[in-house]
Amino acid sequence: MKDFKNWLSWEEAFKIEEEERRNIDFKKLCSYGINALDDPLIAIAKNELVVIGADSGSGKSTLVLDIARYNAKNNRKVALFYLEGGHMEAMQKMKWRDIVELYYKQHEKGEYREMDFRKWALNCLEDNLLDLSAKVYNEWKETYNDNIFFYPITEDFKIDELLDSLLGFHKLIETPYNEFKKDEKYDLDLIIIDHLQYFSLNRDDNEITEITKIIREVKKITDYYNIPVILVSHLRKKGKDRGLPDQEDFYGSSNIPKIATTAITITNDTSLDNLKDEIFPTYFRIVKSRIGVRPNYAIRCDYNLNLKEYDKMYQICRLDSMGNILPDLEFKDYPKWAKNIRFNPKD
Repeated sequence: MKDFKNWLSWEEAFKIEEEERRNIDFKKLCSYGINALDDPLIAIAKNELVVIGADSGSGKSTLVLDIARYNAKNNRKVALFYLEGGHMEAMQKMKWRDIVELYYKQHEKGEYREMDFRKWALNCLEDNLLDLSAKVYNEWKETYNDNIFFYPITEDFKIDELLDSLLGFHKLIETPYNEFKKDEKYDLDLIIIDHLQYFSLNRDDNEITEITKIIREVKKITDYYNIPVILVSHLRKKGKDRGLPDQEDFYGSSNIPKIATTAITITNDTSLDNLKDEIFPTYFRIVKSRIGVRPNYAIRCDYNLNLKEYDKMYQICRLDSMGNILPDLEFKDYPKWAKNIRFNPKD
């Protein structure tokens, strides 16, 4: 008789899947806080590794800081590794985001004063918005509580240091399956790493091998500890004929999107920039998804630089095999998940 002790019967697998799925508390899951991503992807699963790829200047760092801010304000505990600019730059950008939001709320009617991030950061505005900064501090104290943490990045930051740093969130907690059993977990809801190419690499391996090792270690966090990770990555240099980037355009290794659960690319549409109103159209392309979102579509959503936020409305674009945008998609051809649609005039 054959030994099947390492196998599951269909009945065992059926019951395990049922139990695990029914124990998911959807209300406690993290999300992107942006309709253009939350509509197709619904939420960020506990064991999900999301890789976001973009060219320099495409807004990837702004996006992940907004995701951190949104989830912290919704009582999720977030650990932020801002490798490129360091934790103080991350704090500065998040603080400025809320100062601007508060300012425009207070001045819905009337003339606006100069709201220049660079002048504020260099402390050369007349009063440097100290009153608004104090109000933002009080709002953060009330809404963030202990929900967001910034890791002070060292110059030689390696994957081992990231793993060791998470021990600060280590605790014994009861598992949902057995009230008498305790398990070791990390008291975190989301980890954000910006970005992959700023890890220090070991000299013993080539770059592609080392990047693959890093992303595999990050994936272990989602698998073993059931904590989702959002990892930012550069894309390869843009060629003349490249359309909207896909899985093959991630810089360093094709293993990056292969190991990830979800892969998203971001591209600016500079041909449609509205400099006067500071509106910058952006394409999100979900190039890998295990829930069936098709990669031959892209989502075009405006980013408002004044308000520091993405529009709640968006349009869906169909792509050809090279990632080039085809003529406008009619409403009748939109995917079923599209809820917050900006209609085309002909629709």
